[in-house]
Amino acid sequence: MTQEMSAEERAQREFFLNMLRTEAFKCIFEPDFDEKSRDKCLRATGRLCNSLFLPYAGLSTDCDIDTFITSFNNAFKGERKLERIGDVVHYEYIQGAGSHTSRGQCGCPMMQFKQLEPTPLWCKCGTNFEKAMFEAVVKHPVQVELLESPLATGSESCRWLIHLKPPAITTGGAGIDTG
Repeated sequence: MTQEMSAEERAQREFFLNMLRTEAFKCIFEPDFDEKSRDKCLRATGRLCNSLFLPYAGLSTDCDIDTFITSFNNAFKGERKLERIGDVVHYEYIQGAGSHTSRGQCGCPMMQFKQLEPTPLWCKCGTNFEKAMFEAVVKHPVQVELLESPLATGSESCRWLIHLKPPAITTGGAGIDTG
Protein backbone atom coordinates (compact mmCIF):
# COMPACT_ATOMS: atom_id res chain seq x y z
CA MET A 1 0.00 0.00 0.00
CA THR A 2 1.34 3.43 -0.80
CA GLN A 3 2.56 5.58 2.07
CA GLU A 4 1.94 9.24 2.80
CA MET A 5 5.00 11.21 1.73
CA SER A 6 6.97 13.18 4.29
CA ALA A 7 7.59 16.89 3.75
CA GLU A 8 11.14 16.07 2.62
CA GLU A 9 9.91 13.45 0.13
CA ARG A 10 7.31 15.89 -1.25
CA ALA A 11 10.03 18.52 -1.64
CA GLN A 12 12.32 16.04 -3.45
CA ARG A 13 9.48 14.97 -5.74
CA GLU A 14 8.58 18.59 -6.53
CA PHE A 15 12.23 19.40 -7.27
CA PHE A 16 12.45 16.39 -9.58
CA LEU A 17 9.22 17.28 -11.38
CA ASN A 18 10.33 20.89 -11.80
CA MET A 19 13.64 19.71 -13.26
CA LEU A 20 11.83 17.52 -15.75
CA ARG A 21 9.60 20.40 -16.82
CA THR A 22 12.56 22.49 -17.98
CA GLU A 23 13.36 23.13 -21.61
CA ALA A 24 16.89 21.84 -20.96
CA PHE A 25 15.53 18.41 -20.06
CA LYS A 26 13.08 18.38 -22.97
CA CYS A 27 16.03 18.88 -25.35
CA ILE A 28 17.18 15.30 -24.81
CA PHE A 29 14.16 14.18 -26.85
CA GLU A 30 15.13 16.31 -29.84
CA PRO A 31 16.00 14.19 -32.90
CA ASP A 32 19.51 15.65 -33.17
CA PHE A 33 20.40 14.91 -29.52
CA ASP A 34 23.27 12.43 -29.18
CA GLU A 35 21.91 8.91 -28.47
CA LYS A 36 24.66 7.98 -25.99
CA SER A 37 24.08 11.18 -24.00
CA ARG A 38 20.29 10.65 -24.07
CA ASP A 39 20.72 7.14 -22.69
CA LYS A 40 22.96 8.46 -19.91
CA CYS A 41 20.39 11.12 -18.97
CA LEU A 42 17.55 8.58 -18.98
CA ARG A 43 19.56 6.17 -16.80
CA ALA A 44 20.03 8.93 -14.23
CA THR A 45 16.37 9.97 -14.45
CA GLY A 46 15.16 6.38 -14.03
CA ARG A 47 17.36 5.87 -10.96
CA LEU A 48 16.24 9.16 -9.40
CA CYS A 49 12.57 8.50 -10.02
CA ASN A 50 12.92 5.01 -8.53
CA SER A 51 14.62 6.41 -5.42
CA LEU A 52 11.53 8.57 -4.83
CA PHE A 53 9.09 5.77 -5.69
CA LEU A 54 10.34 3.08 -3.29
CA PRO A 55 9.72 5.02 -0.03
CA TYR A 56 6.40 6.31 -1.35
CA ALA A 57 5.33 2.74 -2.17
CA GLY A 58 6.51 1.52 1.24
CA LEU A 59 8.88 -0.98 -0.35
CA SER A 60 12.23 -2.07 1.06
CA THR A 61 15.03 -3.48 -1.05
CA ASP A 62 16.72 -4.96 2.04
CA CYS A 63 15.25 -8.42 1.43
CA ASP A 64 15.59 -11.35 -0.93
CA ILE A 65 14.05 -11.19 -4.39
CA ASP A 66 11.09 -13.44 -3.59
CA THR A 67 10.13 -11.38 -0.53
CA PHE A 68 10.42 -8.20 -2.61
CA ILE A 69 8.17 -9.64 -5.33
CA THR A 70 5.53 -10.61 -2.77
CA SER A 71 5.67 -7.15 -1.14
CA PHE A 72 5.50 -5.44 -4.51
CA ASN A 73 2.52 -7.48 -5.68
CA ASN A 74 0.72 -6.78 -2.38
CA ALA A 75 1.39 -3.05 -2.65
CA PHE A 76 -0.10 -2.82 -6.15
CA LYS A 77 -2.80 -5.47 -6.38
CA GLY A 78 -4.31 -5.53 -9.85
CA GLU A 79 -2.04 -2.78 -11.18
CA ARG A 80 1.40 -4.34 -11.26
CA LYS A 81 2.17 -8.03 -11.43
CA LEU A 82 5.56 -9.63 -10.88
CA GLU A 83 6.19 -13.32 -11.39
CA ARG A 84 9.58 -15.00 -11.08
CA ILE A 85 10.32 -17.93 -13.35
CA GLY A 86 13.83 -19.16 -12.63
CA ASP A 87 16.24 -16.27 -13.04
CA VAL A 88 13.77 -14.08 -14.94
CA VAL A 89 11.11 -11.83 -13.44
CA HIS A 90 8.10 -11.24 -15.68
CA TYR A 91 6.66 -7.82 -14.88
CA GLU A 92 3.42 -6.34 -16.15
CA TYR A 93 2.24 -2.82 -15.34
CA ILE A 94 -1.44 -2.65 -16.21
CA GLN A 95 -2.40 0.93 -16.97
CA GLY A 96 -5.94 1.83 -15.98
CA ALA A 97 -5.92 -0.43 -12.92
CA GLY A 98 -4.32 2.18 -10.64
CA SER A 99 -5.18 5.56 -9.26
CA HIS A 100 -3.40 7.81 -11.78
CA THR A 101 -3.29 5.75 -14.97
CA SER A 102 -5.53 5.30 -17.99
CA ARG A 103 -5.79 2.12 -20.03
CA GLY A 104 -3.49 2.19 -23.03
CA GLN A 105 -1.73 5.36 -21.86
CA CYS A 106 1.80 5.73 -20.51
CA GLY A 107 1.75 5.37 -16.72
CA CYS A 108 4.65 7.73 -16.09
CA PRO A 109 3.51 10.72 -14.02
CA MET A 110 5.34 13.03 -16.43
CA MET A 111 3.08 11.79 -19.23
CA GLN A 112 -0.03 11.71 -17.03
CA PHE A 113 0.54 15.32 -15.97
CA LYS A 114 1.28 16.24 -19.61
CA GLN A 115 4.73 17.62 -18.76
CA LEU A 116 6.45 15.98 -21.74
CA GLU A 117 5.35 14.94 -25.20
CA PRO A 118 4.77 11.19 -25.42
CA THR A 119 7.60 9.43 -27.24
CA PRO A 120 8.83 5.82 -27.24
CA LEU A 121 12.23 7.19 -26.13
CA TRP A 122 10.67 7.85 -22.72
CA CYS A 123 10.35 4.06 -22.27
CA LYS A 124 14.14 3.99 -21.74
CA CYS A 125 13.60 5.96 -18.53
CA GLY A 126 10.99 3.44 -17.37
CA THR A 127 13.28 0.54 -18.19
CA ASN A 128 16.07 2.19 -16.19
CA PHE A 129 13.59 2.75 -13.33
CA GLU A 130 12.99 -1.02 -13.22
CA LYS A 131 16.72 -1.76 -13.55
CA ALA A 132 17.54 0.46 -10.55
CA MET A 133 14.87 -1.18 -8.44
CA PHE A 134 15.90 -4.76 -9.12
CA GLU A 135 19.63 -4.03 -8.83
CA ALA A 136 18.95 -2.55 -5.39
CA VAL A 137 17.32 -5.83 -4.36
CA VAL A 138 19.76 -8.37 -5.83
CA LYS A 139 22.85 -6.17 -5.26
CA HIS A 140 24.34 -6.77 -8.73
CA PRO A 141 23.64 -5.67 -12.31
CA VAL A 142 20.54 -7.00 -14.03
CA GLN A 143 19.32 -6.70 -17.59
CA VAL A 144 15.86 -5.32 -18.28
CA GLU A 145 14.13 -5.98 -21.56
CA LEU A 146 11.05 -3.98 -22.55
CA LEU A 147 8.63 -6.25 -24.39
CA GLU A 148 5.78 -3.80 -24.97
CA SER A 149 4.35 -0.49 -23.85
CA PRO A 150 1.65 1.98 -24.90
CA LEU A 151 4.30 4.36 -26.31
CA ALA A 152 6.61 1.83 -27.98
CA THR A 153 4.15 -0.77 -29.31
CA GLY A 154 0.66 0.61 -28.69
CA SER A 155 -0.18 -2.10 -26.15
CA GLU A 156 -2.55 -1.74 -23.20
CA SER A 157 0.22 -2.34 -20.63
CA CYS A 158 3.97 -2.26 -20.11
CA ARG A 159 5.71 -5.60 -19.92
CA TRP A 160 9.35 -6.25 -19.06
CA LEU A 161 11.61 -9.21 -18.49
CA ILE A 162 14.13 -8.67 -15.72
CA HIS A 163 17.09 -11.01 -16.15
CA LEU A 164 18.52 -11.50 -12.67
CA LYS A 165 21.69 -13.31 -13.76
CA PRO A 166 24.22 -11.63 -16.02
CA PRO A 167 24.34 -13.15 -19.50
CA ALA A 168 27.07 -15.56 -20.48
CA ILE A 169 29.84 -14.09 -22.60
CA THR A 170 29.25 -15.25 -26.15
CA THR A 171 31.85 -13.22 -28.05
CA GLY A 172 34.90 -15.07 -26.81
CA GLY A 173 36.02 -12.10 -24.75
CA ALA A 174 39.65 -11.10 -25.32
CA GLY A 175 40.56 -14.46 -26.74
CA ILE A 176 41.87 -15.83 -23.43
CA ASP A 177 41.46 -19.58 -23.16
CA THR A 178 40.27 -20.49 -19.65
CA GLY A 179 39.72 -24.15 -20.41
